[in-house]
Amino acid sequence: GVRSALRGAFLGEFRNRLLTSFRFDHIMRDLLLSITLLLASFAQATDYHVSPSGNDSNNGTTASTAWRTIDRVNQSTYSYGPGDRILFERGGTYHGEVILGTSGTASQPITVGAYGTGELPVILGSEPLTGWAIYQGHIWKANVSSQVDQVYMNDQRMTPARYPNSGWLRNSQGGGTQIQSADLTQPNGYWNGATAVVRSSSSSFDTLFVTNYSGGTLHFSSSTYNLGSDAWGFFMKGKLSELDSPGEWYYDKAAQQLYFWAPGNADPNTLSVEASVHPNGVNCYWQRQYLQVENIAFRHQRLAGVLNDGANYVTVSGCTFRDLYHGIRSSGLNDTYIGNDFRDTYATAALIIDSNTLVSDNSFTDIALLD
Repeated sequence: GVRSALRGAFLGEFRNRLLTSFRFDHIMRDLLLSITLLLASFAQATDYHVSPSGNDSNNGTTASTAWRTIDRVNQSTYSYGPGDRILFERGGTYHGEVILGTSGTASQPITVGAYGTGELPVILGSEPLTGWAIYQGHIWKANVSSQVDQVYMNDQRMTPARYPNSGWLRNSQGGGTQIQSADLTQPNGYWNGATAVVRSSSSSFDTLFVTNYSGGTLHFSSSTYNLGSDAWGFFMKGKLSELDSPGEWYYDKAAQQLYFWAPGNADPNTLSVEASVHPNGVNCYWQRQYLQVENIAFRHQRLAGVLNDGANYVTVSGCTFRDLYHGIRSSGLNDTYIGNDFRDTYATAALIIDSNTLVSDNSFTDIALLD
């Protein structure tokens, strides 16, 4: 009986030690596997460099083998992984729209940023215009296949052809879908298809498409506030015949022709002239998450420097936004917009239609002003 008890105790102890050893081996194996996977995930993160002196046939993974263009960046739109960074060389200028089509993680966001020293890299929504030909007088024309919202010469915004060339027309009686003005004396139909920019309140402008004009009355496709007989100001644009002063331009979308009268009656072929054609600078696609944009200067975008099109956990910091429509336009969740500089925007600097988003320590100067 004693021998049987000792044998049972020995076998029990042996079994317990065997199980303990087995569990320890499994714990160690799982731990090593987790560490290996973690290290592998960090090892897979890649920095991609973009430089004005780069070449799109390079691999982009070092400063000496940098890419050159945003078009090359976008060839990998759906390939970037957690921790990857797209870095633009400081002091450089880049034309186009960066598309972020994949997600990072909380610990490893996908980042658009800068490398090197000097001024922030600039992402432009404009493209240079070439091949100008005389239209008539001092007015030149060039082919532009994309919608043009603004024109810049030597980085200065030019004026859309308008009437009057400066100042305002005045409302005589208006509201709803029409405005009547004693200042409008052009023949019936003259303003059909044009646009009225109306100061409709003390804090807003309306841009209204004219469906019909007759007898000094403009009829619109959408409504404005009830202006009554108050002398609210407005001006007209969107007519080639109103291009009558240096510094003005007009874009014919149907003919894909841009018309421009350069300051000083100059030949625009000898000037740096650019047209705003790209909607955004960085586009964060819908339902992506953990994306970061930092230390980039955005200029000349038709819609927004950074568009958050329904992404979550997007962070924008240390960026500057100037001479563009919106700086940031966002419709996401749990985003962070901090430490940015907004100035000379044509509309709301940061249009945030978000939930649980932090907007902090940004500066705003000369926002939504029209000349």
